[in-house]
Amino acid sequence: MNPERTRCPMCESADLIPKKVVEHYCYKGHNFSLEDIEYAECPKCHSEVITPEQSTRNEARIRDEHRKIDGLLTRAEITQLRERLKITQNQAAQLFGERVNAFSKYESFEPPKARQWINAIKLRNKRERANG
Repeated sequence: MNPERTRCPMCESADLIPKKVVEHYCYKGHNFSLEDIEYAECPKCHSEVITPEQSTRNEARIRDEHRKIDGLLTRAEITQLRERLKITQNQAAQLFGERVNAFSKYESFEPPKARQWINAIKLRNKRERANG
């Protein structure tokens, strides 16, 4: 769904206009702010809507902040590490004893299922840096 071409679900008389806002959050006692949280607004009735695509992107940003607070790697850090190791997602899954499609979930916004798995990636990253 493209917000530029999506009709307002409330009044159905105008196309939604994509917008961004700064939002403030608290997670485990840590406050953080995210810029560029997406939503859409109807120019006719002024209803504010979050499309499914916007919700997915917003949730990914929030989960990355949660990962930082939890001491875990973000989506981008996991992807960068895998690319630096010059391995595919399938190879990474095999290396860490996961199902073939599991690694892509760690690079997406989905939360990691096991802290030990992320810690294994961090340990491998430290060893890789130590070995040059």
